[in-house]
Amino acid sequence: MFADVDGDGRPDLYITMIFRKPMADLFFRNVDGMRFLEEGRRRGIADFDGGSHGACFADLDNDGDFDLFNATTWDHPHYPAGNNLFRNDGAGRFTDLTAGCGIPRHRRWPSRGAVAFDMEGDGDLDLFCATNYLGSHDPKGERNEVYRNEGNWRFTPIDQGPLFTAPCGQGVIDTDFDGDGDIDVIAANRTGALNILQNDGRGNMVRLDPSAIGIRHRAGDGVTMGDVDNDGDLDALLASDDTGHLYLNRGTGTFEFQQTFLDTDGYMGGFADLDNDGDLDLVFAGDDRCWKNDGNGTFQKGPTIPVQGIVDPRGIAFADIDNDGDLDFAIACKRSTNRLVRNNNNSGNWLKIELISPGGQTGAFGAITRLYRPGTSKQLLGQRESRSNNGYLGQNDPVVHFGLGGHDTVDVVTTFLGGKTVQRRGLSANQTITIDAAQAE
Repeated sequence: MFADVDGDGRPDLYITMIFRKPMADLFFRNVDGMRFLEEGRRRGIADFDGGSHGACFADLDNDGDFDLFNATTWDHPHYPAGNNLFRNDGAGRFTDLTAGCGIPRHRRWPSRGAVAFDMEGDGDLDLFCATNYLGSHDPKGERNEVYRNEGNWRFTPIDQGPLFTAPCGQGVIDTDFDGDGDIDVIAANRTGALNILQNDGRGNMVRLDPSAIGIRHRAGDGVTMGDVDNDGDLDALLASDDTGHLYLNRGTGTFEFQQTFLDTDGYMGGFADLDNDGDLDLVFAGDDRCWKNDGNGTFQKGPTIPVQGIVDPRGIAFADIDNDGDLDFAIACKRSTNRLVRNNNNSGNWLKIELISPGGQTGAFGAITRLYRPGTSKQLLGQRESRSNNGYLGQNDPVVHFGLGGHDTVDVVTTFLGGKTVQRRGLSANQTITIDAAQAE
């Protein structure tokens, strides 16, 4: 999970830990883009318990910095623990506010994927955890965890409805797959059909049959969304242990099969414009080759990735760790060392955008940002959705990144949850800008 938690302009890295014995989760402060220091204990987020899978950085109190939600998987007789909420003081020091926040401490379901999303469109971020890893074949009494944000670090459990009862396992993504302006939830299922939970805009979810929207493959580990053909809607990559299936969105929240990827490694694939040519490329966690996009949503094998000796890779997340304009990435592994891979692309123009919602939430999860050719043509050059998690336990840096290819200037339009739209015209390439909805006219 990437995010700049101390406000120095460099994305930091959090890695959850789980294996055969209790251990602390790891936080690596980005010192200068090339060096990272492990400071979990010093920063107050070396969460020590039976083990954690999912987590996400999210501005849970709308004060302009990234707090942390950590989802515990395994309890332990000597280290009883549930999910944890950590508040950021703005300088990257955290306080555990779990006690008294309303999240039941007695509920020790084995949490996997975790997301923070504005369920009912009231301007703050609610929480969701997928429980366990099998999905349909998990124990019948297990349910997912749903917590509504009431403000002032108080959360109310929601113990009814499809979001609570759906047979979710492994990874989960918060995404507006149907483009209707609210955030839906899609969660993996190793032993049954994909969980597609469609939001009515007020936080009421309906579980859809995947075949009803054109999806006929399962996703055992996770789903990643991105506009791979630059047509203004979000396409879907379904991933299981060694296979990926790409579906293109027809623009109405229905999908058409596009491509299968065989013999992939890891539990997810991640989209990122690695060569800054204006379209999203693809990396499966642990694979030794990336996949280059031809611009129309078809992928061919591209350059090699230095992952020799990697064993049991799981998740992947992207961030420009050295602020040189191209996206680097981290790979989390279970039975070997984690990897941080630096991209030396050094070509193509780029633009990075920090978003702040109308209510002051940094990251502005749920916002859609689109880039256009300058002027009146309104030619779409690309779009990004701001969200808390992708695929299987991966969080990209919330600073939105676009490759611009040869474009020197672009127009930017961001639509925030709730409908407020902010436009910036004639922006020069190769810079990081901030769009603060509260300060925009």
